[in-house]
Amino acid sequence: MGEQIKTVTPAKCVTVIIFALFAICALLAFGYYAYDVSISLISKKEVIEFNKGAMYMLGVGLGAGLLVIFMIHELTGKKISDSYNKKATKIAFISIGLIFVFPQLADYIVNSKVRSMDYVFCEEKSYRWLHAQNKAYGVNVDACNGIKVNEITKSSSGR
Repeated sequence: MGEQIKTVTPAKCVTVIIFALFAICALLAFGYYAYDVSISLISKKEVIEFNKGAMYMLGVGLGAGLLVIFMIHELTGKKISDSYNKKATKIAFISIGLIFVFPQLADYIVNSKVRSMDYVFCEEKSYRWLHAQNKAYGVNVDACNGIKVNEITKSSSGR
């Protein structure tokens, strides 16, 4: 009988925009660091840095993106179908699972790859703060200390 008319306020629109920007930034951060470590591994750079903390952003970005979609549905007043709701629930569980599983899996894969390439772990260039880790691996100890291999060859030959 009494339908409620939903009003779209500027505050609601700003909230949706903020969450959308958050989702985009999380996915961009994930993409940037995933691309960076992939290119470093493929090109066998002297020092490979792996930002494990950025790997959490995949699940966070997907979850925030899903939340934005539901916020838009709420603003527009569209009814969400049962099949859409079931799909969204699956995506929500997957994104929550990705938050916990993907960083560990990515860390294991990167660690295995650099070990198979005979890289050494750079203790001084690596750091950890809570769950955010930035790990560095070098072709040798000198690469870890910031001395390039070419500089070592020049200085040892007396040039």
